Amino acid sequence: MNQLGGGLQNLLKEGARHYSGLEEAILKNIDACKQLTAITRTSLGPLGMNKMVVNNLEKLFVTTDAATIMKELDVHHPAARLIALASKFQETESGDGTNFVVILAGELLKLAEELIQTGLHPSEIVNGYERASAKADEIIPQLVAYTVTDFRNKEQIEKCLRPVIASKIYGYENHLAACAAEAGLIVTEGDIKFEMDNVRILKLQGGNLGQTEVVRGLILSRAPEGSVKHVKDAKIAVYNCPLDPQSSDTKGTVLLTNAEELKNYTQSEEDMAKKLVQEIVDAGVKVVVAGGSIAEIVMHFLELNNIMVVKVPSKFEVRRFCKMLGATMVVRLGAPTPEELGYADSVSLEEISSNKVTVFKRENERTQIATVVVRASTKNVMDDAERALDDAFNTFRMLRKDPRFVVGGGACEAEIAKRIKDFAATQPGLDQYAIMRYAQAFEIIPKTLAETAGLDSNEFLAKIYAENNPHAGIDIEEGSVKDVSDFIVDHMETKRWAIKLASDAALTVLRVDQIIMAKPAGGPKPGARPPEEDD
Repeated sequence: MNQLGGGLQNLLKEGARHYSGLEEAILKNIDACKQLTAITRTSLGPLGMNKMVVNNLEKLFVTTDAATIMKELDVHHPAARLIALASKFQETESGDGTNFVVILAGELLKLAEELIQTGLHPSEIVNGYERASAKADEIIPQLVAYTVTDFRNKEQIEKCLRPVIASKIYGYENHLAACAAEAGLIVTEGDIKFEMDNVRILKLQGGNLGQTEVVRGLILSRAPEGSVKHVKDAKIAVYNCPLDPQSSDTKGTVLLTNAEELKNYTQSEEDMAKKLVQEIVDAGVKVVVAGGSIAEIVMHFLELNNIMVVKVPSKFEVRRFCKMLGATMVVRLGAPTPEELGYADSVSLEEISSNKVTVFKRENERTQIATVVVRASTKNVMDDAERALDDAFNTFRMLRKDPRFVVGGGACEAEIAKRIKDFAATQPGLDQYAIMRYAQAFEIIPKTLAETAGLDSNEFLAKIYAENNPHAGIDIEEGSVKDVSDFIVDHMETKRWAIKLASDAALTVLRVDQIIMAKPAGGPKPGARPPEEDD
């Protein structure tokens, strides 16, 4: 009889949890989102603080990149996870502005909480936020301060990439922006669509970030196999199968009765290897790039014929080699046809801070691949530089789609806040409170930029408003408010997406009034470490 009793507990499986109402559901969700925002907020801007995150595999990350922090934190709370997802979508869509999404969404919820506590109903707040979000979307295109006019102009592109890199690695932004712009221009020569995969980032420990350089071509972080170390004007064959004439999948038994037969048995293998290498030599090949294993006997004959051999363990890298060299992958034994051959101006072994690398250069013809060699003293700095360059390449990809930029340094956000406040004043009813708070949420960006630079946030926000100039932002180097449109610009479409995603995430959280959690499925206890295997 007890089974048929009333109440939600009997409706759901034992162990299920249920929260409803303002206190339990909405305010708890908002609190969780505020905690998450507090983590990444201090990482905003060039002087943002690093976070040290150790993930579930005990790997250490020291970074200011919100996308990495969100990915490695493994957020468990369902409402906070919505904001983490919004930042993930921002990373996928634009590749930059992830911290902006998290901070803005958290601030929108924090201000909504104040309204709820004064007695406003969440649906009224949602309504006001929606209207304010639509207004913000209208305002942004009006704030465009800079447009890239020539996609081949390195200076214009550097100007756009510099602030992106400065927000991650402050101090080296000029050099790294120059490297990123050069790599982007190499890859898009002939007005090709920019693809992220065509830019390789190779991290070599030793030196400092100022020694980072760009190479037209590919660099492999291992030495060639044989004794040939330098080749000029090389025809290249790319094999993606084992170079071993005897390797077969069948197993057989051979009965040898005398020494002569034993001698002839190995002779046939030798003849096959010799014939294979002779065919490769006749095709004019100077370098063999092998994706599979190479038999010792084949290696011996390749050495005799002065052919350089480079082993590439990754199949993705083999594809990249084909793209860069203009070659076709050969998956059979025998010489490649002239159409299958690739070409490089030079292939050589070089040593960069005691790391032996093989450099494939293709200077004269158009190559679709560029490699950025990142140099730094520690692994953490190299990882951070890689993330900064990744953001820069994403911005390059976005500016090829839309060349418009707005002013950074908190200027754009302050102007949006100002205009939405004016819009709120014209609105009747309770909506105007929510619209006012939506505008106020944007002030968190200039405030945070001032705070991380050790300045008084309220004073600097007042100074920005007092300037009455939509291009006035915070110059953290001088610690002053001035027109920053010449050197701090943010990509408009990236910002637009960030505002959309932050608003949507906040609205989704506000619309939740009940949380029902089923009993977790069986299995190992949460938090228990998996048994470690021996290498």
